[in-house]
Amino acid sequence: MRHRTKVLRATVIMLAHAAVLQAHAAPGDLALAQQLADLSLEELGNLEVTSVSGRAENLQRAAASIFVITAQDIRRSGATSLPGALRLAPNLQVAQTSAGQWAISARGFQDLIANKLLVLIDGRTIYSALFAGVFWDANDVVLEDVERIEVISGPGGTIWGANAVNGVINVVTRRSTDTQGTLLSVTRSGQGGREVARWGTALGESGHLRIYGLAVDRGNTRLPSGIALADASSRNQVGFRGDWGWGPSTLTVQGDAYRGGDTPANSLAPLIHGGNLQARWRSTFADGSAYTVQAIHDVANRDDVDLFINRVATTDLQFSHEAKVPVGQLLWGAGYRSARDTSAPTALVLFNPVERKLAWTNVFAQYQWPLARQLQLTAGLKLERNSYTGVEQLPSLRLAWEHSETATTWAAASRAVRAPARIDRDFYFPGAAPFVIAGGPNFQSEVANVYELGHRAQPSKNLQWSGTLFRDEYKGLRSGLPGQPLPNTVENLVQGHIHGLEAWGAWQATPTWRLAGGFLAMQKRLHYCCGISPATTDFPGLGVDASTQWSLRSSHDFGHQVELDLMVRRVGALSGTVPSYISLDAQLARQVSPQLRVALIARNLFNPRHVEYLSTGSGGAPDSQFGRRWMLQARWDL
Repeated sequence: MRHRTKVLRATVIMLAHAAVLQAHAAPGDLALAQQLADLSLEELGNLEVTSVSGRAENLQRAAASIFVITAQDIRRSGATSLPGALRLAPNLQVAQTSAGQWAISARGFQDLIANKLLVLIDGRTIYSALFAGVFWDANDVVLEDVERIEVISGPGGTIWGANAVNGVINVVTRRSTDTQGTLLSVTRSGQGGREVARWGTALGESGHLRIYGLAVDRGNTRLPSGIALADASSRNQVGFRGDWGWGPSTLTVQGDAYRGGDTPANSLAPLIHGGNLQARWRSTFADGSAYTVQAIHDVANRDDVDLFINRVATTDLQFSHEAKVPVGQLLWGAGYRSARDTSAPTALVLFNPVERKLAWTNVFAQYQWPLARQLQLTAGLKLERNSYTGVEQLPSLRLAWEHSETATTWAAASRAVRAPARIDRDFYFPGAAPFVIAGGPNFQSEVANVYELGHRAQPSKNLQWSGTLFRDEYKGLRSGLPGQPLPNTVENLVQGHIHGLEAWGAWQATPTWRLAGGFLAMQKRLHYCCGISPATTDFPGLGVDASTQWSLRSSHDFGHQVELDLMVRRVGALSGTVPSYISLDAQLARQVSPQLRVALIARNLFNPRHVEYLSTGSGGAPDSQFGRRWMLQARWDL
């Protein structure tokens, strides 16, 4: 693994040398300057998003709690990983748990195996059939190629299906048309770094291609006791994207392959490898109505010796159509997803059966009806069948009142489900009898009924804000049966609700200084159903959450060459075990030339070290500490 990393870095250096020789002849200086220019607040309010309704719509009018992380946000933050970039979304809870692993959620249930957040990269769902969540150490992107990240807090089941319960993250990368030429990026620190090489070219008159290589290495972290954890690892990834256009028709073909981890492997630094291939065709029928067909094949392998030795191959087929109707807008579609999951026994975990084939089929329709000039009702329903519980119904109703072009009040009621995964039905602990946990043969889907009220406004060209009140009511959450003889089984025994407020805004204080802030407050009230006692607020496997968090970002330009960005975050205490903390991140960047940008990046300037999460969820011992970190970054666009 380390040899492969050296080879990739050598390739980056050679590309850098070749690119520098061509720097003065590069013809794209004006295009590059436009690319690096920050969007105004008016332009941000008019961004098109697709994750709320499944079709392109103006962000200002979207009837959902959606925050958009733009390419400029990522650039100015100095983020070096996808989870690091997600810290910019004030409606997410993001905690780093070790060198390469994260606990990320929306509206609660933050956990290493969080399973109620649907994540997509260019329309490819990346949750694991093993536990219905995301292995963040196995999923990364070239951040320099990201166009935007749409982050919805709240359900999206009508469009995206089961598991889109508490939120949807949709990572949208730029077309290869927009990434021509050569890009080289190097970020180094005493605890590791990241290198990127990307090259784009035209393919005849109708197509464009980009290829890339990404190398990441991470050093060990330490416990509060000072003991080093064996979580250091390296990761290499290569990929491509091709885009072709013929009139109203477009074809996109893209793929990635990765390999990571070092020996000896463990649960904090597993051996991982896999890849995916995706094709998407967009065109119109004879009546002018648009349709999309998408096919994906994904393979992922994970070996952490002690817990999971897992291989899953997934095939996903999707079709959607924006049909022509006399009044309003109609979107409908259907899909099929299959996965063959194989999990070999380990000393600690047995999945019985070892191999299982899973399938999900769905059909959905969503109709947007203009009740009045400024009032729109959106009603939708998805029927999704899974291998464990059969057909699930995912309805939603959204009402949007557009006071003006710059102010929208909206309300929504939705039903969402988290369908069972293998960890719910087939999980046995330890890996051989006698068992403490013996599967979950009776486990059914977790159900959430969600009610939301929000407002989004831009009262002036220099000020915009959004706020949402929410109440999520849950039934049948995952739990064991307390106080019973062993072995225990996985059951649907917890219910309750989470309610809260999430808000954010931005103010262009001067032409060169922008402030942005976010706030999240929520209360979780869970209890056992069916008269089971004792009552408790501590449920293993359902995460631990801070009741409040806030952030403040400052972006200041000094002329056209120098940028200073600061971000302060405060995260409340987790269950009294992990104390609250305040973190200050900073980036000072200079555009040395149209082709070269250099930056000094600092992390956690306020405190020498802090813990962000628990190693085993609720009740566990403190996990890795994260302290001050300095990084140097250089980026060449040629």
